[in-house]
Parts: sequence; C-alpha cells; structure tokens
Amino acid sequence: MKLLKYILISLVFLAACGDDVPTDYKPENVLEAILLVGEPIQNIAVLKTQPVTAKYNHYQAFIKNAEVIIRGDGQIFPLIFNYDTVKPGYYYPDANYKVKPNTEYSIEVKLPDGTILSGKTTTPSEISWQTRINKTIQYPKDTINLPPSDSISWTRASGFDYYIIAITCLDTLEYGKYLDPPTNEKNRRVYNPFINENRYKEQSGSGLLPATKTRVVWSAFKWFGKHEVAIMSADWNLVRWYLQNVGVNSVNPLLGSVEGGIGVVGSAYAIRDTFMLLKNQP
Repeated sequence: MKLLKYILISLVFLAACGDDVPTDYKPENVLEAILLVGEPIQNIAVLKTQPVTAKYNHYQAFIKNAEVIIRGDGQIFPLIFNYDTVKPGYYYPDANYKVKPNTEYSIEVKLPDGTILSGKTTTPSEISWQTRINKTIQYPKDTINLPPSDSISWTRASGFDYYIIAITCLDTLEYGKYLDPPTNEKNRRVYNPFINENRYKEQSGSGLLPATKTRVVWSAFKWFGKHEVAIMSADWNLVRWYLQNVGVNSVNPLLGSVEGGIGVVGSAYAIRDTFMLLKNQP
C-alpha cells in the first residue's frame, strides 16, 4: 500500500477545492477503501472533510471510532483503527489473510452518529511482467531532444482494460550507495526546463493507460537514483476515482462508489520492479 500513498490523492484534500470560499460549509464523510490483491486489508480511511479556511490537520480528519466491517471470500473482517504516520487508517489485525483475486468484497461503515457508508468492489485477476524494465537506465545528456526510451509490457487482466503506472523514487537522499562499486555521492533532482520545478519536489509520477505496453516517459522522473515502477490493474471504481482526482482535480459524487458519502471502494492487482536511474552529469 505504500505505492498508493504516493500516487493516489486523498479526497479530503480536494473536497475544499473550488473557485470561491464557501460561507455555508458543511463537512462531508469520506470513505477510501482500496484493496490490493495479495496484500493484507489495511489503510482503509474514514474521514471528515475540513473547510478550506482552516489549517488542515491530518489526524483530526480521521474518524477514529467508526465500526468498519468488510465481507467477502465467505468471511467477515472487523477492522480496527491505528494511526500511523506511514500507514494510517483501519486494518484487519490478521495480516496472514491476503485479498483474493476475482472476489467480491463489500464494506460497511457505521459512524458514531449512525450514518452508514458502504460500497463494494470485485478484485481483478493477477497480471505479470512480459518485458521488464532494465535494471539501470541512463538519463539522456541532451534534455532538449530526448530520445525514445525502452518499453515495458505486462499481461492483460481479464475484464480490466485500464492500468495505472507509477514511477517512484525510493531514496531522494542517497545515490552512490546503489552503484557498483558504492560511493558517497548524494542524490539530486532531475532538471527539466519545460516543467514547473515545484513538481520535482514530489517523489513519484503516475498515469492511466488503456494498454498493456508503454515506453518509460522521461518526464515522469523527478529524481535520479533508486526507483520503483509499478503497474496496477484497477477496477472501474478506482479508475473513475483516479481520473477525477488526478485528471480533472474535481470530485463528482455521482461518479463515486460510496453510498452515504463520497470516496472510493475499489481494488487493484499490482506488480512492481526496481531500477537505477543514472545521472546524466555529476
């Protein structure tokens, strides 16, 4: 789930977006439940939106005393809350249970005031690499006329036509420790004169693909050094949520997958690989 932390934008940040500051603001209940096939049930977020006029408080946004139950695979999974700066939210205590492919899961959340939030998702089948990324990639010295990069490809998930690709820098501080032989050289950001420099403070970039093959896009890199590339076959609930938040940066409750509130109940299967992006100059 660390991957989702980087590439999925929380709805609670977007709920206050708009042209004008509302004078009759009413908080909304948010449910973000994304199940990853082959991983434990964790990072289920139950939140209350906060007004744009207030300083955002991540801890206060969480509703910590809700009753959260997931059903699926012939079982019932009562979740408990744990606030952790890396993996906050509700989770199922038995980490030995892993989300199954091709399985319908439903979630019901009962808030302290009696409000019910619910939704369901059917998990995708497994996918696998066909063409892996090279273990080392040399960033071009000519940053104006960038050459074509190598391609990666993967198998298709039956019934799932869209895939989220994410490239994440795993270590923004160290660089030389991953070389052979190791050095003491530190990492630095990639410079691109055509892109706002503020974007390169981020560690990752992502996109949505209606295909099972793509070239590695140079503009996706914000740092040199050790990276992870991940491909997720996503259900339609997650695809719509991704397009709203990353694409148009606007939430339409009618396109959501949560009854009784806003948010997403979705699922995905993720494959990952790591590689080293070499500097084009010291």
